[in-house]
Order: sequence, then structure tokens, then C-alpha cells
Amino acid sequence: MKTLEGTPSRRFAPIIGEIALRSRPFYARSRAILVTPRMDRGALGYRACLTSGPAGRFFHPDHLFGVDGLEQLGDGDIVRLDSAGKAHVLWETGSAHNALLVTEACNCSCLMCPQPPRAHDPALLCEARAVLDLLRGRSLTQLCLTGGEPTLLGEDFVALLRRCVREHPEARIDILTNGKAFADRRFAARVGEAATPNVLFCVSLHSEIDMLHDTLTGAPGSYIATQQGIYHLAEQGCRIEIRHVISRKNAQFLESFAEHLYNYFPFCAHYVFMGMELCGNAACNSTVVAVAPYEYQQQLRAAVLALARRGLPVSVYNIPLCLCAPEIRPFLRQSIASWKNIYLPQCDSCERKEACAGFFGTSASLPLDHIHPLKKEEVCFTPPNDSATDAEEPGGCP
Repeated sequence: MKTLEGTPSRRFAPIIGEIALRSRPFYARSRAILVTPRMDRGALGYRACLTSGPAGRFFHPDHLFGVDGLEQLGDGDIVRLDSAGKAHVLWETGSAHNALLVTEACNCSCLMCPQPPRAHDPALLCEARAVLDLLRGRSLTQLCLTGGEPTLLGEDFVALLRRCVREHPEARIDILTNGKAFADRRFAARVGEAATPNVLFCVSLHSEIDMLHDTLTGAPGSYIATQQGIYHLAEQGCRIEIRHVISRKNAQFLESFAEHLYNYFPFCAHYVFMGMELCGNAACNSTVVAVAPYEYQQQLRAAVLALARRGLPVSVYNIPLCLCAPEIRPFLRQSIASWKNIYLPQCDSCERKEACAGFFGTSASLPLDHIHPLKKEEVCFTPPNDSATDAEEPGGCP
């Protein structure tokens, strides 16, 4: 998440509030964190403050002073301040990549996971609820629940999903999951009762080969559980997206994986092939899983076209336009969260930069070879199936 740093006014418990770039009436200050060039009387009544100036007086609210980068904050952003001097942006107004991290625990330990599992911290669920408190009444287009594995929260997950659906009925709600918990048909039914057509279950499936999928997830039996989970969600009428992270271990099988999807999961709402974020476990296992998109360019082309020509909605996330075959560039999406999205100097002259995913700034290394600027006419044509361009836009932080 985007993080700013400063000096805390004193030791205080974490504070969550919404950013106010302008002064608010006194009665409307209790939930707000004021961004101000200096601490004066105008800071009174706010939940907390952020200032680029010096520390305030003892009667001022808790605050961070000497903070750089305050111009990155937007009015209405939701931020958590802590006494270590950090301001973490939990919700970015106007972003299409906001997510609520509800747990870091997971029942897999994927070789290519950018965020290795940790023991569950109940504070994360409390934080998610606090963010929802501040979002109540806002008009949202997108909301994402992620982890770790969010379904490990059991009934707390169901309750959280019910709340999201009730308070934001118009928003698309994405659930990032490995799907294993839904192998329990009763739990799938509980979740299915809470879900609406606006809820999309984004399920990770990394191979059509059981042993390879289980190797990649680091959890024997994952392949069977995930596939059962997909079918149980489908029984409940839930909308499902299958996400396939491309690594050196599965890149050669992309076309056969696409055939597997068509043969066994043709009912899904969306299919996604995803480039890897080389950090966390993926960085530690880079010799095993790292692969440059250019190396599997033809395999990805064949897989995407195999689905698109059959009328299935397919997209490609996290891969620059210039590293993909021209025929599948219309299926690529701007999918990387803004706070970790970067471009290389040679991208500055690209006429398609605004439509390109660019790169993960969090990755330990970038695929530097074969990067080159594109002309608009190089990607402006009708794809093999028009409906494929109407696929879901990316919802969560991949």
C-alpha cells in the first residue's frame, strides 16, 4: 500500500480516518484526518492531522509532522496513522484497485506469491470494518476483499460479504481466493446466499495438471479442492473468474490450460492470464518461477485466442503491450495498482502508454529486453471476438 512517513507527536494507538484537504465545520471533524501546512487552532477537533511543518502543541490532536509527499493524498482517502510515524493509505478515492486486506493467513504457500502467508492478525479484520464504517454512504463502483485467503475467516467472512453487499449494492465486489474453502458445499451455500450478481469470485488455478498445481501452491490436494470449490460456487449461481499466474513452471502449458478451461469450466464469467509480481515468495524462488513475458509470447497468444475464438471473455493482466503478440494486445488491461505501477524511460514515447499495464515497481527485477514504444496503429484493430473486449475490468490489487 502507499505509505508516507513523518515523526509522531507522541505514542498513540493506530488511528484510521478520512483525509480532509480543506477545513471542515467543527461538527464534521471527528472522523477526519486534516492535512495542513502547519498546526494551529484550525487543527482542533480532528481525529488526527498530517503536516509537512513542525510539531504542534500538546493540546493539538495526535499527528505526524515533517511528512513528505502529502500532495499524493486525495480528499476522502482513508489512511491509518501509527506511532512509528507511518501513514498507510488504506483506500484511495478514485482508484479502481482498492482492496480490504482481511487476513494474511493462507492455506497455501504459493511459490510465486508476492505476499507470503503470516499468522492471522485479528486487527486486520477490525481495520477492514473501520474502513467500511468510513465508506458508508459513499457511492462505490468497486470493492475487493483479499488476503492471504479471506475465506479462512469463515462466518466472519460471510458477515463481511453480507455487509459489503448491503451497504454498497451497486458496487462490483471482487473476492480474491484460492477457492479451496468452497470444497465444503455447505460453506459454499452460505457464501452463495450472501452473494449477489455483483459479486465476482476470482479463483486462482495454476495448472490443469494436478501435481503441477499442487507444487506451485505448496499444498497437496489443492488442485482437487479448488476445482470442487469452483463447481460448488457454480451450483450456487455465483459469478466466477479464473486467474492463472504465469510462471516458468506452467508457461509451456498455456494453450492446453486454455483447452482445460473450455472443456471443464465454460460457465465462468471471465478468464485471466496474469504476469508475475516478482517479490515475496516469487523473488525468493526466482530461479524456479521467474520467466520474462517475451519467452512465452507465442504460448500466451495461442491460449488467449483459443478462448476468445470460442466466445469466452478473456483478459491479460500485468504484462506490457509490447511484450505480447499484436493479435492479443486488445485483451490486455491496465491492471497494476497505481501505487506500485511504474514505466521505463523508453515507455515515454509510446503512444499506447495510457492503455499499458507497465511494470510492478515492487518486483526484484524487470523484463528489460524487448521493451519498445508502440504506435497507436499497432494495436488499434478489432479482436477475434468483440465480446472479449467487454471483459471485467481488473478489480483487486493483483
